[in-house]
Amino acid sequence: MKKLIQSFSLITIIPFLTFGQTDKQVRNRIEGTKRENVPSVVGTKNGNSNKISSKNDAGAQRPVILSKHGISSYFGYDTKYFYRSNPLATDGPAKQQATGMWTNTFYGGAGLGVFDYTDTVVTPYIGGSWTINEYIKSPLDGFNYNSTNAYALLLFQFGNGWALRTGSSYANDRSANYETEDYKEFYPSATLMKTFSIYNDTTASVDFSFGKHIAEAAFLNVTDNKGNQSNKKELSNYETAASFSLAHNYGDLLITPKYRISFKSYDEGLNVDREDLSHDVELKVDYPVTDYFKASLFYSYSTRSTDGTQVSYDYKSYDAGLGLGLSARF
Repeated sequence: MKKLIQSFSLITIIPFLTFGQTDKQVRNRIEGTKRENVPSVVGTKNGNSNKISSKNDAGAQRPVILSKHGISSYFGYDTKYFYRSNPLATDGPAKQQATGMWTNTFYGGAGLGVFDYTDTVVTPYIGGSWTINEYIKSPLDGFNYNSTNAYALLLFQFGNGWALRTGSSYANDRSANYETEDYKEFYPSATLMKTFSIYNDTTASVDFSFGKHIAEAAFLNVTDNKGNQSNKKELSNYETAASFSLAHNYGDLLITPKYRISFKSYDEGLNVDREDLSHDVELKVDYPVTDYFKASLFYSYSTRSTDGTQVSYDYKSYDAGLGLGLSARF
């Protein structure tokens, strides 16, 4: 009888343990996802080429993709195939589940006119994107997901060369297999940016940003040994970040190395007192096949260290692969 009771207990408990592990893996995947809340076409001179800007009468820089009056739109499609060393962003055994990934992104947006105010140019932007994310390794294909992004913002470009981008974006992840919403967030933020020439064929860009990720995730409710209660908003955080990048034209190639540092602080659920410090290093090489079509090679390395939690969310990961992109502007 005792053995029967023990066997029944194991049969009852194992599904819950398995589900809990999967839930943690989904959480790690979400936390390790790099989200481009606003596409690079907005306010960064489209690839940092020093040829893609012009002076207006007030002395502030204006992207040439925008007409002086009315609406200027842009849309495109990107596909990427790459190797990811740590797809579930963990320091545990799952970090050995390296896999190939295939992503397909459709995006579009519009600049709603250009407005001059003395030495400042103001441009409202709206836009959005939809991405299909697929894991090539079969044990991970249950984590396939589709992500949606939308944004509305104002870009202020000043006569001294600096620009300020402020507004809010919305992001959403849905499981491709189970059609469930795993994650969503609103991200009001402000970014101060400047691009300047170093040599004839090289430009540099810096930016400083601050914002709050107002997040909601579909996780189990649990309590730790301190009495803290988990809740679906515990991935909400304040983020302060800075980045520096170079863009060098080498013949027909555009070579772009970039470094970004980010600090996040949390105050919800089991993440009370949690602090994250992340570093990202990227290298991208673009080759324009035509004015509307380009091919790319890229490599990125990411690391995160976490303090203030009982569970470690430290991880290291790198991506390496290639991409193709189509884009058009009107």
